Amino acid sequence: MSTVSGTSSTSSTLPYSNYTLNTSGSGPALTFNGLISGINTAQIIQALMTAYKLPQTDIQNQINQLNANVNDYQQLSGDLTQLQSAADAISQTSLWNQMSASSSNSAVATATASPGASPGSISFNVNQLAQANVLASSQSVSSTSSTVATSSPFLLSTSAAGNGVTSLTGTGLALGTHSFDVTQALTGGLATGSTPLAASTTITTGTNDTISATVNGTAYNFTIAAGTYTQSQLASAIDSASTVSGTQLLQATVTPQGDLKIGTTLLGSSASLQVTGGDALSSLGMVAQSTATTGTAGTVTLDGTSNSINNINAGSTVSLSDGTGGTITAGVGSFGLSQGTFSAQEVSTGNGSLSNVVSNINNSGAGVTASAVEVASGSYILQLASNTSGVDGAIVMDQTPFTSYLGNFNTVTQAQDAKLQVGGSQGYILDSASNNVTGLLSNVSINLQSAQPAGSAPITVTVTGNGQAMAQQVQNLVNAAKQALSDINKYAGYNYSTNTGGPLMGDSNLNSITQQILGVVAQTVGSGSLDGAQAVGVTVTGAGTIDFNQSTFLSAYAANPTGVAQVFSQQGNFTPSSNAYASGVSLLYAPDTTPAGSYAINVTQSAAQAVDTGAVSSTGTIVGAESLTFTQGGTSASYSATAGESLSAIASGLNQAFSSQGLTLNAAVQTVSGGTELVVNTTNYGSAQSFSATSTATGSGQTGLAGTSGSASFIGQDVAGTIDGITATGTGQTLAVPLSSATIPGFAVTVTTPGITSSTNLGTLNYNQGIAGGLAYVGNSAASPINGSLTYTIGSLQQQVSSLQVQYNNYTPMIQAEQTMLQQEFSAMESTLGGLQNTSQAIASQISKLP
Repeated sequence: MSTVSGTSSTSSTLPYSNYTLNTSGSGPALTFNGLISGINTAQIIQALMTAYKLPQTDIQNQINQLNANVNDYQQLSGDLTQLQSAADAISQTSLWNQMSASSSNSAVATATASPGASPGSISFNVNQLAQANVLASSQSVSSTSSTVATSSPFLLSTSAAGNGVTSLTGTGLALGTHSFDVTQALTGGLATGSTPLAASTTITTGTNDTISATVNGTAYNFTIAAGTYTQSQLASAIDSASTVSGTQLLQATVTPQGDLKIGTTLLGSSASLQVTGGDALSSLGMVAQSTATTGTAGTVTLDGTSNSINNINAGSTVSLSDGTGGTITAGVGSFGLSQGTFSAQEVSTGNGSLSNVVSNINNSGAGVTASAVEVASGSYILQLASNTSGVDGAIVMDQTPFTSYLGNFNTVTQAQDAKLQVGGSQGYILDSASNNVTGLLSNVSINLQSAQPAGSAPITVTVTGNGQAMAQQVQNLVNAAKQALSDINKYAGYNYSTNTGGPLMGDSNLNSITQQILGVVAQTVGSGSLDGAQAVGVTVTGAGTIDFNQSTFLSAYAANPTGVAQVFSQQGNFTPSSNAYASGVSLLYAPDTTPAGSYAINVTQSAAQAVDTGAVSSTGTIVGAESLTFTQGGTSASYSATAGESLSAIASGLNQAFSSQGLTLNAAVQTVSGGTELVVNTTNYGSAQSFSATSTATGSGQTGLAGTSGSASFIGQDVAGTIDGITATGTGQTLAVPLSSATIPGFAVTVTTPGITSSTNLGTLNYNQGIAGGLAYVGNSAASPINGSLTYTIGSLQQQVSSLQVQYNNYTPMIQAEQTMLQQEFSAMESTLGGLQNTSQAIASQISKLP
């Protein structure tokens, strides 16, 4: 039987509005309201609250719809950001420089093009490959534990040979690295041929066998023995011819370019050489020297201690001090010591065993790989291999600790440079320390694989535009444009199949973006045979999207890569106000915010280099010796000119000094009224370019490069002017609109017109965006995080959501209060009814007791 009970089983009254019905005596109870009244008060309250919540529900629906729209606009903004990125990848001409390099014979050489490479080709023969020096002991030991060295440490280097050092021995040195800096080269007198030697030269007595020269101040006539010589044999013949009373005065060699190079065997300030004549000069590719070349004393810093070297013979040794009691005896090469730095390692022999020596060398950092090579059963030799190929990477070592055990070291592989004959027999020879050759073609690496036999046909390396790579970039751009168009149609278009519009339909901005994307392609104008986007494979379809025909693009690119690049990339065509300013202005950079149009260029001052102009010389020479020092950015370069030296020779010497010290300066001689003068200037323009000059001689007849005081400073000048009436910032030859500009921030041009000192209208730069630049502009205008139209729309919608959220939140406490009030009112009603029921029952009980 069912029972009905209140929430409190002990109460006999019914003051409650909540009751449970339990029909099984166990399990969950059913709760309902209005037992006394018989009314389902909970349902009534729910119905009343549903009506009361309608304003808040409507707000929530609005928020949901706005958030959905925000998501849609964010998707479109992302599409247009991708469009901008894809366009930016090819919007500038400099980005169309993807090149590929090919070799006509990959068994001899392969090639790789890097960014910045230019189309072109070069032919050459590989006469020999570069190889690293390998030495091996002439004697062997029975095991790797056998003793191969005394306890004395030894010097080892693979960088000394490049500076002219032939041997190194040390005493009292600390183990580890010892640093050398040849701050002043040790040289002798020198004469170099002006044209390469023939492969074979015949010397005939009385016809072409004499050289007249003044060597170290004494005049000589040298006679070359008659005979037919190779280049190297001819150099040896000159060595023999210059031997007087058993003393060799001159030494000759052949440069990698095939020129004959003759120097004095005496090295230092007392050495001098002037080739004055002789009937052999023509056969030697030489001409008489107008002045003598003088040697220089050398200065070598060893571990911070300076050592002077002067007036020694080539092939002799010099002792260098490290300032702490250690000394190094260095062998000097044929033509002295060249300026530069190198190092040597003082290596311990350990316990003297072969294995210990190998380990110590390999851990020394000397750039040498040591190996214990088993040449036969129970027979081991020590092999040393330089880790650096080329002549300059040859191993220089002190063999003394090893000779008693291993004998002398033999050359297994001679250090040699790679040699390329460029342009056939009438070309030149290029030396390379590595088989990876750079510099023949800009930004192209040529990897030599094998040497060619004499008489082989040259190979050709060709660099062409990488059409496939650029086609992929264009395909990426078209794909991004198609995605943006597709999504705009999805969200803002009308589907005639389902007769439904997208959630953003009616947004005129989205329709405008669609027209802008299609318009960029449809309105592109090319030049010549490339008369528009269709000529490079990009077309607008009838369905309102964009297609790309790769075959059309590749054909156009192969025929005219520059023209194709111009169709896609930003271009600036300058219209000068006068022929004097033609080519004086060019587009440097246009941000994606720059609209196509014409921009007036007005300049108030031209950019200038820092320029030091010397004194005018009527003779083209200086009267007295003069030492010049130029300092730029804390680095100095010096040149010592001799009395009577020509201005052209001084300019050449200065340029060598500038190059060796890394200064961006250039010296030249210019002709002016009354004679010639030296001019030194920075290679770049602008106020950031400066240098100073000092001179030891400032009187009449000197260079005049340091003024009358012997010291002077020079600074460049930035261009100044306006672009389209906006005051621009000048940096060197670059004129740029400030980023704070509201119209064309960052727009920059290069102004090369010289000599302007007052406000001058140079002309108009006509800026054309190209396909990529135009699409980048559309993408930026829509999706820019700063002022993009979609960014503004998204922000506006999010503000509406925020405002509605405030309204929604304000309704919540009102709704809660209303619900609490209704619950309290219905509870009070039930309590009142319960009380009335109890009273009724009591009255009924009393009435029933009446007689």
